[in-house]
Order: sequence, then C-alpha cells, then structure tokens
Amino acid sequence: MKSIDGPSIRKKLYFSLLLMVVSLMIGIGSVAYHKYRVYQSIHVVVHKTATLEYGSANYDVNQFIQKVEGKIVSIEQDIQPDVLGKQEIVLKVQKENFIKDVSFVVEVVDCVAPVISLKEETLSITEGDTIDLLANVSSVTDSIDGDISYIDSAKDSSHYSIEYTDDLNTVGSHLITVDAIDRFGNRSTKSFTLQVNAKPSFYPISYDVPANPNGEYLASVARSLLGSPYVSAGAGPYGFDCSGFVSYLYSLIGVSIGRSTYDQQFVGYGVSYEDMKPGDILVWGYVDGQPTHSAMYVGDGCMIHAANQNEGVIISNISFWLSGSGTHILTIRRIL
Repeated sequence: MKSIDGPSIRKKLYFSLLLMVVSLMIGIGSVAYHKYRVYQSIHVVVHKTATLEYGSANYDVNQFIQKVEGKIVSIEQDIQPDVLGKQEIVLKVQKENFIKDVSFVVEVVDCVAPVISLKEETLSITEGDTIDLLANVSSVTDSIDGDISYIDSAKDSSHYSIEYTDDLNTVGSHLITVDAIDRFGNRSTKSFTLQVNAKPSFYPISYDVPANPNGEYLASVARSLLGSPYVSAGAGPYGFDCSGFVSYLYSLIGVSIGRSTYDQQFVGYGVSYEDMKPGDILVWGYVDGQPTHSAMYVGDGCMIHAANQNEGVIISNISFWLSGSGTHILTIRRIL
C-alpha cells in the first residue's frame, strides 16, 4: 500500500484554498467593478445653451437635456425662474439599482423686449397745430423693468424715445417711431403716422380779446369755430378733439385748464346744472365715473363741443345729448 506524503497533501490543500480565495476576490472585484462602471455611467448631457426665459412657469427640465444615461427620478434642487443669473439644478438619476445626484447649470435670462402700446395708429392735425406725440403712447412696459419711462436721449438703463426724421411742420405724412429698450438691451419699436393737413384759409387764427373777458366772450368764440374738423389730439386752432377745443378757448384769454378731460374735471370750482352760465365746462362720463368728454356751455340749454370725426365741432342740446349719448354729466366747472 502506497503511503501519502503529508506535505504534498498540505500543498494541494493550500493551492485549492488559494484558488478559491482568488476566484472569490475576482468575483467580488468583478461585481464591484460592474457597480463602479454603472454608477460612473450615470450622467446627463446638457445642451450647449441651457437657458430659461425669466418668469417661465412650469418649465420642463427635459428642455435643457440633450441626453440622459439612466432615468430621472426626481429634481433634488430646482431653480427659481424669477431670479436672473446662473443657477444649479440637481437631479436624482437611477440606473439599475443605483441612484446618483447629477447637477448642471442653467442661466435664467431676459430675452423679451418691452411691449409698446399706442392709442392711435394715425394722428391727423392741421398745419400749424401743436401736437403732443407722447400723448399717443399709451404705455411701454417690460416683464422685469415694469413701466418704462420716456427719455429724449440715449441712456444705459431702460427707457423709450420718440424718433422721426421729417420736419413735422410740413404738410404730408410723417412716420413716428417709438423705440424702447430694457436694461438688458432687448429692443422693440412701434410706429404710427402723423398726418399734417394743409391749413384752411377761412378759419380765424386771431381774436380781439377784451380787457376783462367773460364766459359770454368764450361762447361767442366757440360759435365762430362751429364746423371746425375733429382732429385726434388736436388743440387748435384748425382742428380739435373735445378737451383740446375747451382748452384752446381758455388759452385765448391766457388761462390754462389742462389738456385732457381728466384734468379739466378738477379745474375751477363745481356749480349745479341749474346754475350753469356761458363759459362753464361740462365734463361727461359713464356710470363708472371715468371722464370721457368735455364741452362748453354757451347758453339756452346748449353746449358747443368737438363731437367726433364725422361731425367735428357742433352745437348740441344738452337734454338731447343726455338722452342719446349714453353718458351723463359728471361735473360742471366754472373758471370765470
């Protein structure tokens, strides 16, 4: 019977044990390496320009992502769309059983230009009339800067200006451009037309003002202007809107009452309907109290006013106007 050498057996056992340990280590290493590779492979590729317009609500995070290796589980850290500048988004991304926080930077920017609103697309005046171009700008607003103010020269901060190249004193059509810019350089423009009509030769342009003019005098001047054209933003003497007509009459005697119907509702002092006399100003409006129209009382229950584009300056019975216009007298103001 052949004997077994003790040292040989031990060597074989040691070698087998070593193989087992090596195999186990290789297995553990392979698992660890696989986990490492999976974890490291979790990433997000972002578009070169990852930007968000200021104030954008309910944005989709996928709009910034070109490719994602894994599945987006949640947004761990979000951005604030109402805060300008670079901000970090942190996503939780899962692949197999591994979850990794992945971050990238998004810049909240302002790319929207100011919004310009005009009252009229075309203004019509008569040669020699004064015109307030700013009065045709209803508003200029920006999502970040809010209301933008007028300034007549270049400036770094947000502003708007009115530009034209023609001589506005000449007869013809003139293009007026409103140019607005916000503090981030976003610019917008909007244009309207100023139509200057030739001056009629038959309208009076000067008056012999008495030393102590009264309401009767203003009423007589108002009658001399019957038939004058209605001109949007016109303040005479060759065309008028409603408040421009009344302010023109008082300007002849050196009294300033304000250019708008809104201003004219506060001048002088209030009198009753029964106490009206020529020269008093009638301010009309709707039930909400907003003034819409100005006229001058000339006696005998009548007023003279620049009614509209079709009728121009006319004389109207006040009672008839009360029943047919849909408006009522808000206040009666006495200056003289």
